[in-house]
Amino acid sequence: MSTAALEALPPYRVRTHNASEHSENRMHSDDVARQFGFEGALVPGVTLFAHMTRPLVERHGEAWVGNAIAEVSFSKPAYQGDALTVRTSVDAHAQGYALTCTNEEGVELARMMAQIPSVRPAVDPRADIAPSAPIRERPIVSWALMEIGKPFPALAWAPARADNVHWCDDVRDDLALYREGASPPLHPGLVLRQANFALRNRFAIPAWIHTGSRIVFHEVLRVGPAYEVRAIPEEKWQRKGHELVRLYVAIRAGGRTLAEVMHTAIFNPRRAGERPPA
Repeated sequence: MSTAALEALPPYRVRTHNASEHSENRMHSDDVARQFGFEGALVPGVTLFAHMTRPLVERHGEAWVGNAIAEVSFSKPAYQGDALTVRTSVDAHAQGYALTCTNEEGVELARMMAQIPSVRPAVDPRADIAPSAPIRERPIVSWALMEIGKPFPALAWAPARADNVHWCDDVRDDLALYREGASPPLHPGLVLRQANFALRNRFAIPAWIHTGSRIVFHEVLRVGPAYEVRAIPEEKWQRKGHELVRLYVAIRAGGRTLAEVMHTAIFNPRRAGERPPA
């Protein structure tokens, strides 16, 4: 999209909510998060991403949820009840938007680049790689078991209207787009959340941290269809005592890939007080 068609959008303000307090990822609980040096339970990264999509979808509607590229990175944690502000500006070089999410103290928590490409990007050939067989019991995640290039078992996802509405309520998004019509679009944050679930579908992970994602929407994902979520570890590395992985994720339906994600997470974080390896 030409930058001539873009304009800076009004700031979007929201009081965020940690809807994952009781999830399997105990980083969203106060007691465990504090063991890793945080003030309390972390608001999920996909929730911050959801907040940051709000001004874009309000401005562009289905033109964004069905044909967009967004790259988000998280630098600081958000906590339950934080008052957040999302600001957008036009990035002429990238021919898209630059967005930031800050808290009440003005601390930047996340930033995102987003665009509506004039030419849809090709789907990565890895989307056609068959998933591995289902597993009966998920092993505890480990460095050795995180095998690069080995597909995960497929995750089946059949979102109903109630799931979409519940997610929108959790992220305080009241746009009518997600609620009206026979088959409304799925919220982009709910779509990105499936990359987390693909990781959880393969391993039991006591506590982990989503650090960033690049997501490409090839088509509008809607309430109703049954989706298959495929994931393949692309790279793993160690940094300051943390163990990280980047997954390639494809969300498919009817033999087509509707969205792709490059999803990065700390799957084995270093606890507070532990010294990183020399």
